[in-house]
Amino acid sequence: MKEEIPKFDKTDVTSKEGQSREAEIDLEAMTHEELLDFTKALLEKTKTLERDLIHDSLTGLKTRAFLQTELETYTASQESHASEQRKEGYRHSSVLFIDIDHFKSVNDTFGHEAGDIVLSAVAKAITDKVRGNDVVARWGGEEMAALLYGANEIEAEAKAEEIREHIESLSFAELGDRTITVSIGVANIEEGETGEQTLARADKALYEAKGNGRNKVLRYSELSN
Repeated sequence: MKEEIPKFDKTDVTSKEGQSREAEIDLEAMTHEELLDFTKALLEKTKTLERDLIHDSLTGLKTRAFLQTELETYTASQESHASEQRKEGYRHSSVLFIDIDHFKSVNDTFGHEAGDIVLSAVAKAITDKVRGNDVVARWGGEEMAALLYGANEIEAEAKAEEIREHIESLSFAELGDRTITVSIGVANIEEGETGEQTLARADKALYEAKGNGRNKVLRYSELSN
């Protein structure tokens, strides 16, 4: 028995002008080439939607939700005997919490367009300094976070310092002689803890770095607690 190709019913489509029109897609009436083109267009649209779901539209970084999922997957795999290969491959991993210092004053003084340029440049500076398999995400506003696979806290601190120095060296025509700096908190993923707990420790280290003058890198293990 020949399987029938489904036929789309008339659908209400709203144009950019806000006007409604009826659109009907009749797959049965399409030629083979038209059907291939239609399928290709659908696949491209799906890829675009998937990309938009896991990437921040301004900076191109991963989303907060993606990083949280990736981190929880990693910490869960550390407890799973079924993931020995991954566990052995990444005996240590760490999280960086990064905040652009005095970012509000950038927006207030130079405008939000200049602020967006700064955000995008800082995001690129971070991704340029980490490996391709590490995960960098926009956490929210001027905060970003990075999951560094295979890095213990000391190694992650060194990478964070490299990022901090690189960002401080950037120049922005939109800001005149204004220098952009960041504060960074570093935390190693401890055995048995959740991703949320690691993020909380990195966030605490960031808070202390900002409280101690900003433009600093601080490891959680350095805190007196």
